[in-house]
Amino acid sequence: MAAKLKEMDGVFRQIISVLDEETLLVVMGDHGMDVKGDHGGESDDEVEAALWMYSKKGIFGRGRDEHVTPPKTAKIRPVGQIDLVPTLSLLLGMPIPFNNLGTPIEEAFLGRENNDWYNLASVDALTSAQIKRYQHEYALARGLDETATSGPLALWTKADEHWRKSLERKKPAADQLKEAAAAFQDYQRETLRICRRLWARFDIPNMLHGIEVLLAALLITAVFARLTHVDRTRLAPVLLRGIIAGSIVGTIIGGLIGLVIPAVPILDGSLLGVAAGGVLGVSYSGCKQPRKLLSPLPDSFWGWLSVLFTVAQSIGFASNSYTIWEDEILNFFLSTFALLAIASSLRQSNPTDRAIGIYQSSLFLLLTWLVSFSRLCREEQMPFCRSTYYASSTSSTSAPWQLCIPFTLALLLPDIIKTYYKGTRSYEGLAVVWIGVAFRMGLLLSAVFWTLDAADDGDWFSMPKSTLKLIKTSIAQIVLALTFAAGTSAFIWANPCINISVTQPPASSQPNGSTHGGPTAPVTILGPAKAPSVTILGYANVHGSRYFLLLTSWQLALTLQQKPMGGGALGILAWQILCLAEIIDTNALADSAIGPVTLGLLGNFHFFKTGHQATLASIQWESAFVPLATIRYPWSPALVLLNTFGAQILAALAVPLLVLWKQPPRKRGLLSNVAKAMATHMLYYAVINLATIMWAGWLRRHLMLYRVFSPRFMLGAAVLLVVDLVGVCVAVGSVRFNSLSVAEVFGWD
Repeated sequence: MAAKLKEMDGVFRQIISVLDEETLLVVMGDHGMDVKGDHGGESDDEVEAALWMYSKKGIFGRGRDEHVTPPKTAKIRPVGQIDLVPTLSLLLGMPIPFNNLGTPIEEAFLGRENNDWYNLASVDALTSAQIKRYQHEYALARGLDETATSGPLALWTKADEHWRKSLERKKPAADQLKEAAAAFQDYQRETLRICRRLWARFDIPNMLHGIEVLLAALLITAVFARLTHVDRTRLAPVLLRGIIAGSIVGTIIGGLIGLVIPAVPILDGSLLGVAAGGVLGVSYSGCKQPRKLLSPLPDSFWGWLSVLFTVAQSIGFASNSYTIWEDEILNFFLSTFALLAIASSLRQSNPTDRAIGIYQSSLFLLLTWLVSFSRLCREEQMPFCRSTYYASSTSSTSAPWQLCIPFTLALLLPDIIKTYYKGTRSYEGLAVVWIGVAFRMGLLLSAVFWTLDAADDGDWFSMPKSTLKLIKTSIAQIVLALTFAAGTSAFIWANPCINISVTQPPASSQPNGSTHGGPTAPVTILGPAKAPSVTILGYANVHGSRYFLLLTSWQLALTLQQKPMGGGALGILAWQILCLAEIIDTNALADSAIGPVTLGLLGNFHFFKTGHQATLASIQWESAFVPLATIRYPWSPALVLLNTFGAQILAALAVPLLVLWKQPPRKRGLLSNVAKAMATHMLYYAVINLATIMWAGWLRRHLMLYRVFSPRFMLGAAVLLVVDLVGVCVAVGSVRFNSLSVAEVFGWD
């Protein structure tokens, strides 16, 4: 540090040697630094910086005798950064900016002898007049009373009177000018204080109430997901009734409190009442049920790993560097899971499970590394990051070579899914038509759409743009219709992906029973002597193979809404979901929290790989016009949501798959386990959301609050809301249709 200071001292001496008398040298810093080299926090060393102004004319003075020598700390003679605005403007002979709220630095206008009080009072009068004019216009624009923003008008009136009286005399007394300058400065400081209260106000009580509600809801979710051993399909309706009843009562009580206590706004009271009432209602309903609570500590290595991933990520959000590089942290977590899954698979006694586990874990790791090459760098990552999502770091269109990605996806992804189905003889029934034909056709149409979009941007064709736009929107609408109309209808009404064949008995009869050669072999049910036998292909994965059709349906819509690079990332995500399902099955982890938590990590990781960041600037607003020519509500916002949160949506839809994959048709508690897994998945996002909110509140005075911490907590809240809605309304709701279809074929209620 001493060497650097000596070097900069030499730089300043060289600059001063070539200055003329008409040049002003200003040396300042935008922040300080603590003893560890950190900055951006609230400590004095971090928020204070030196200011040095130099002119060969010798125009500067000292307002007070104790300020003759440079102060040891900024507290002795503080100068706000906003004070530089009027100071430099007046020294340069330029108008003071309209929205300035700073005060002229008095040392710059008192003169070398420290007695030019007329000059100081003049610049203070000019600055105060500008501030009054700005606040007047601001009050008119916001519909506010001027006194609400410009402070007590008595301060302005008093300062103006002092100034006018001093001007009435040919040679104003120094005391009068001092009083006028002091009065104008009082008005400026009061105006700044009120504006800070209006614009930089943190409502600490409401912030704490919000955190309390979120924490209580998180604890209830944790109990429902991991700490109770009951049938969740029976418990959920009871808790839902408690939430509704408690919310209604809480809303009424909160509204009444707002009416009785004027200091509590009715809206604030009602919102707090509905939240607190819902929490108390569900708690009361849960306490009335038979208590079968489990230990809050995980009982396995994978359980502890789930906690470690969640807690480590949550703690890291206290660092702006960690938040900025979150995608790399998630890459590390997913790679760690894959390596540990390989180690766990090596310990499997069954050779088939061992081979499948090692292969799928290795494939999961390679796919994680492959998709990490898709990135959209945020400004704070420069120059250590290179964007590959678009044609260049300054472009918002895809490179020509990236148009190959959606065609490759249409060629390979259906066949990749087909191999997983054939592994359990489940490529039967609707799977043949949907995956082999409809799904591939939808991906191909999506690839054609993005090719035409690139042609439109690059003017490849001579046809009118309106015609090209019509063709593009028509293709996009066909894909969405294939997804939400044909795909949803087929999923609801389709039979399981099985093939049942009846074989006449041979001459030598066999006894009653069934044969099952393994997880990939068909099931043969033997009837009485001389009765036909029934062979069922796909029996080993009857639940999982049918449910995955829902993911392929949504995959079409989500891929369409992504740029070519993002569509490729979602294709890899679908492949990783199948890898994860096999890893969970071969290691017998269907009841563990590691599956839902890993899906949460995958969802957040692929959020970054689809060209998004925790910044408002990364929102791809043009996705609202993929199937539409103009903005249409509510469809346009919904399309932007599909684009922004596509990865988290697909991961949330995959949660039931981890429970249903390779499970026998009549396994008890299957629906309860699905609810448990979904609640665990939601719990992961709830912890992340609570952590980002708490850190943003704690670091509310941090330099990077509005650039890093606030956007991340807003993203966390939005993701939690989307995941909750999709997980409960779509994923868990679809499991009911899935179970009814299986039950109808196998003949039980």
